[in-house]
Amino acid sequence: MVTSESSAYIKTGGLGDVVHSLAKALVKLGHTLFVIMPKYAKIKGNLQKTAFGKVFFNHGWQEFGIYEDIKEHVRYYFIDFPEYYNREHVYASPKGEYGDNPLRFAFLSMAGLETIRILNIEPDIIHIHDWHTGLLPLYKKLYYQDLKEVSAIFTIHNALHQGVYEPHFIPMLNLPWEVFHPYEGIEFYGKINYLKSGIAFCDVLTTVSPSYAEELRQYAYGLEGLIREKKYFFGILNGIDYDLWNPEEDKLIKYNYSVKNFLKGKAGNKKHLKETFGLKTIQEKPLVGMVSRLTAQKGLDLVQGMLCEAVREGFDFVFLGSGEEKYQDMLIDFMKKHPESVRVRIEYNEELAHKIFAGADLFLMPSLFEPCGISQMIAMRYGTVPVVRSTGGLKDTVIDYVDNSLEGDGFSFQEYSSKDFMHALLKARVYYDMHMCNHSKEWSEIIKRCMKKDFSWEKRAREYERIYSTAIMLKRYGS
Repeated sequence: MVTSESSAYIKTGGLGDVVHSLAKALVKLGHTLFVIMPKYAKIKGNLQKTAFGKVFFNHGWQEFGIYEDIKEHVRYYFIDFPEYYNREHVYASPKGEYGDNPLRFAFLSMAGLETIRILNIEPDIIHIHDWHTGLLPLYKKLYYQDLKEVSAIFTIHNALHQGVYEPHFIPMLNLPWEVFHPYEGIEFYGKINYLKSGIAFCDVLTTVSPSYAEELRQYAYGLEGLIREKKYFFGILNGIDYDLWNPEEDKLIKYNYSVKNFLKGKAGNKKHLKETFGLKTIQEKPLVGMVSRLTAQKGLDLVQGMLCEAVREGFDFVFLGSGEEKYQDMLIDFMKKHPESVRVRIEYNEELAHKIFAGADLFLMPSLFEPCGISQMIAMRYGTVPVVRSTGGLKDTVIDYVDNSLEGDGFSFQEYSSKDFMHALLKARVYYDMHMCNHSKEWSEIIKRCMKKDFSWEKRAREYERIYSTAIMLKRYGS
């Protein structure tokens, strides 16, 4: 794998989680796997210098170091090029995106290929992730004929982010101008598009859920036509790390529990969570949690449109996350307006996230779009019932209980509106109240179904095995 991040060392979002968890799962299934990524300033540990590499890039020969480490049985190689990677942040500083990102991540693609050659890795598959590695299959085609029999699999984690840059970078990227055209090239409305390159030149294309694959065929911010032309395009749902997210053994929550004793365990964690956030309302009130990046994608505009009404209807809320300033300010204003029912922490805090997943009754994900989503899977693993908008991976993981009482394990809504969002929350409230008032078993059944669902990476890794086999057969026998 070649990637811009891995949660084993550094992460900014779901991409990092996916890379390391999938790598771990593949190794457990008996595969030999290497991950190549940049050596950022924040990556610490006892890394061993293994080799040097050299590539022609940015009008000259650039020498880089290769460091090595093993984390949870996965072997990592790090590209050491301080000019590009020795910085505090991965993609952007608080002032905005780094201006040389097109060089930083093109270099990762080329140096990644050179690392494979120098170390004589001889892979069957090169699996690359998101726009940051989108130029790799193009470089492979142009300059690495010794790797022409190796299949390149490209995974789109979020098609909104495409790596679109001005064409004057072309000579610096060591690319011929012949590739800068709209048909079978990387030109996109007069600019370079790294995501387009990955899609066009990979052998097999994947994304992170079946529903998101269908959505991208319909609309992908201008790349939907190219995606529809890909014969081999698969949507494979992400998973979650069951070693990390396990209510029976989680050391960051107050009370451990399983599907056999969740009522007592969740009640204790709810009490502890309310104490942690300073909520003093009665225990019977439904407690709603949200752990999220605070961006428009995550549905914060819908939260703004329904939160006051939800408080009037008797819900308590705890929010954890950081992001766009206007949404941070919005949540803080709501807390000031409703201090008895709304609590907000503007930060990334792993321990508090675990406590919310374990202690809340309901979990919100009203996303505008959601390629896969991991938080709803974690919430379900902890028996916290999700209320989601039916889009992308949320559609694939949450079955609405009202629509399907035989299999339902959450509550969903279709239209991107605060009214429909509120209606879904009230649907959940009906069954919660029935449980509180007359000990109805329906709410407990929903929780059991959530906790019994299999979101393990082993299951997903076996699906990737089949995709890898397909890619190898394509190279061997053609399409």
